[in-house]
Amino acid sequence: MSALLFLTLPAAILLSVPASTAGPDAVLDRMDQAASNFRSMTAGVKHVSYTEVIHDTSEQRGTVKMRKLRPGEVEGLLDFTVPEHKVYLFQKRLARIYTPAAKTVEEIDLGRHGEQLDQFLMIGFGTSKADLLRNYTVKFGGSARLDGHAVSRIELRPKSNEAAKYFTLMELWISDETAYPVQEKLTQPSKDYVLVVYSALTINPPLKNSDFDLHLPKDVETIRPQK
Repeated sequence: MSALLFLTLPAAILLSVPASTAGPDAVLDRMDQAASNFRSMTAGVKHVSYTEVIHDTSEQRGTVKMRKLRPGEVEGLLDFTVPEHKVYLFQKRLARIYTPAAKTVEEIDLGRHGEQLDQFLMIGFGTSKADLLRNYTVKFGGSARLDGHAVSRIELRPKSNEAAKYFTLMELWISDETAYPVQEKLTQPSKDYVLVVYSALTINPPLKNSDFDLHLPKDVETIRPQK
């Protein structure tokens, strides 16, 4: 979870193999078919953040859930348990960050940024080939093996100046078997990056409304920093 700006990671070792002769069109065609079937997902997630100016790397581990509500709108929940328990819920253009140890929940109105976030969250899962080609310059990065998976790497560079404020390059390692991402990396203009690695990915599980509930205690403190 792209707020996803939170999903992307290095975990496995990449072993180079000869580049696919199929090229980007074949990969995008498979992604397009997978996107048309996408309704929801769950996975284990490893989230690595790198800050260039101080050469610092931090890592979080947990689980992620996401489901498509309607065209252009999704909701997602990131439940990190390592190194500390923190839950991120993105729902109806509102971000809520719950820290159980502090008994606080922070609420942030995403406003116009909410639509951009929905687009980020869906990339690699529910974004069509036509949308990718319309919004990004797409480059095929070759084939590889990632943590035992045969993958094809796709590079996306945003065409719009607005999107380029958030990232200059998104890399997707797409599973040759499922056509969904095994790993994502988002590089920002500052050269900071977010690396997200997925494990035990399940596509289209039957998620309920209660699966996107923070289960807040009665004495939780709500913080609204924008007010």
